[in-house]
Amino acid sequence: MNLHGLTGKVITPFNKEYAILRLEYNLDINKFPLAIVYCYDPTDVSNAIKWCRSNHVEIRIRTGGHNYEGYSTDTAVLVIDTTYMNKIDIDTKRNIVKIQAGARLESIYSKLAQKGYAFVGGTCPSVGISGLVLGGGIGLSGRNFGLVTDNLLEIQMINDKGNLITANKCTNSELFWACMGAGGGNFGVVVSYIFKVYKVDKITVIQLRWNEVSRNKFFELWQSWLRTADRRISCFAGFNKEGIYLNGFFYGTKSEAEEILKSFLLLPGLLKSSSIKYVSFIDAVRAIGSFYGPPDRFKATGRFVYRTLSEINIKNLIEYVDNSPGKDNCYIRLYSLGGAIKEVSSNCSAYYYRNAKYIIGITADWEKDDDAKLYKDWVSEVFQYVKPLTNGSYVNFPYAELENYGYEYYGKNYQKLKKVKTLYDPDNIFKFQQSIKP
Repeated sequence: MNLHGLTGKVITPFNKEYAILRLEYNLDINKFPLAIVYCYDPTDVSNAIKWCRSNHVEIRIRTGGHNYEGYSTDTAVLVIDTTYMNKIDIDTKRNIVKIQAGARLESIYSKLAQKGYAFVGGTCPSVGISGLVLGGGIGLSGRNFGLVTDNLLEIQMINDKGNLITANKCTNSELFWACMGAGGGNFGVVVSYIFKVYKVDKITVIQLRWNEVSRNKFFELWQSWLRTADRRISCFAGFNKEGIYLNGFFYGTKSEAEEILKSFLLLPGLLKSSSIKYVSFIDAVRAIGSFYGPPDRFKATGRFVYRTLSEINIKNLIEYVDNSPGKDNCYIRLYSLGGAIKEVSSNCSAYYYRNAKYIIGITADWEKDDDAKLYKDWVSEVFQYVKPLTNGSYVNFPYAELENYGYEYYGKNYQKLKKVKTLYDPDNIFKFQQSIKP
């Protein structure tokens, strides 16, 4: 096919780098795009969209490539990759930052920390800002400062015609609303964001570990503790066959954090490797970031929890983990919500599940392709058990097997999102397996 008209760095199957560059963070994704266009500026993005329209080639949009189901790529498509568009400009007078679409969390945190700012982001350092914010964006500052998308002030996007448009609360406000929780790959290619940021010096970073003895007590405590937890604390936790972890940020002192967490610290089986430290914000981010290993093959999803799970529910989930394949490959994970997240109305953004207590995650990873079915079947089995206990799925933890995905991801906001889609992408140029249809 004639690639004339494409600008930027164009990678095709004839380039030796293609074999590596086609891969996603989830190594289970095995797709073969027609070409990958690494864009240096909005013009390159515009040219790619126009080329796809005139050549009847489907588009996929990629930044960090962390989409669990690999929706940022496919076979015989053109991948628009914004990796090289990664500038970060801080305005210290207005306490805002302009971030280009290809920036990764690690560089965002580092650059802002140099000026004394914290950023409301996720925990994995190699995640791109785009997928994170456009799906809502949970993190360890969420209960204190809200979702990543709650801190978004403006976007610039290349639309279906290849034109650069701005969206904020005053201009293209419906599009802006839609991109705050449902923007990933649905309406256009976002090329930059403006966020509010916060002056922060030190916070308390929490890294607690237990052996497997206390898993049921831990889960029960998690649910009761979260009901009245100080909004300055956010935690991500989980357990497998071998034990429990709890990682957290507390926007306060170490002694305050120890008091807030005293019920957890009294649980049997607390390991000596556990720590609670008062450190600079960037050191806290790096401590939690080290929790993530290199890319692997995995299947994962997450559901919103509104009700208190019963002792029997918890016992059954622990049994699922104990009967899971592998030594320590399968996890039930817990992500705290509430606080500032709950204080924003469901009407203010496309992110719908504001009143959920936490997200329950189901994850499995494996090394050999031959093992894939075994682990995916386990995730499916646990998902079928968890689904009736929960309300809706988190779009940033997508699940290909999800039925009625539009309503599961976006709840009652889905009908309005379809109207926004019809308005901004009537020809359905921006589509993928679980995209919003006009």
